[in-house]
Amino acid sequence: MKRLAALAISLLFVLPCYAQVMKRPASSLKPARNVYVYEEGKGAFSPCGWMGDAGSIKVDPNCTVSPKSKKFCMKWTYDCSKGGSNGWAGVYWLFPENNWGAKKGMDLTGHKRLSFWMRGDTGKEVISIKVGGIKGDYTDTFTRELPNLRLSSVWRQYSIDLNGRDLSNIIGGFCWTVDSKLNPGGCTFYLDEVVYE
Repeated sequence: MKRLAALAISLLFVLPCYAQVMKRPASSLKPARNVYVYEEGKGAFSPCGWMGDAGSIKVDPNCTVSPKSKKFCMKWTYDCSKGGSNGWAGVYWLFPENNWGAKKGMDLTGHKRLSFWMRGDTGKEVISIKVGGIKGDYTDTFTRELPNLRLSSVWRQYSIDLNGRDLSNIIGGFCWTVDSKLNPGGCTFYLDEVVYE
C-alpha cells in the first residue's frame, strides 16, 4: 500500500514535467548557427562554379573599395567585350568545392533566410541571384531565384525566405548570373555578407 502511494505521488510530479517538455514551443528550440557563404574573403561554400562566358569574368575577393562592413567585400566584373559566345556568365558557390551533384551537399535545416548585400558601380547593373538548382546524384532539395535585380550604387540588402523549405541537401549555396543583353556594356558589382541565418 505504501509503495502504491509513493508511486502515485511521484507520478504527480513527473507527468506535469513530461507534459511541459512535450508542449515546448518550436520558438524555444536552439536556432541554427549562421553559415557564411562570403564574409571577409572566406566562407563555407567555394565560388568555383564559373559558367557561361567564364573568360569574361574577373574577381577581387578581398576588395577594399567601400565594403559594406569590416575590411573586405567581393568585386565582380563582367566584360562582355571579350566576345564570349554564350552571351551570359555566372558563378556558383558550391559545397564541397567543384561539386556539381556527384557528392552530398550541406544540410542547412533550421535556417530561416539567406541574406546578402549588393551594390553596383553605376546603379544600372542587372543581376540574377539563385540558390540551389544543382542536379545529379545528389540534387539540391531547394531552388529559388531572384531574377533581374537592378542594383543601386549604394549597398542594399536582399533576402530569400527559407521558412518551411527542405534544406537537407544544398550544394549550390549561392549563384549570380548576368546577361549581355541586359548589361550591354558589361558591369561591375560588389557583394558582401552572404549568410544563411
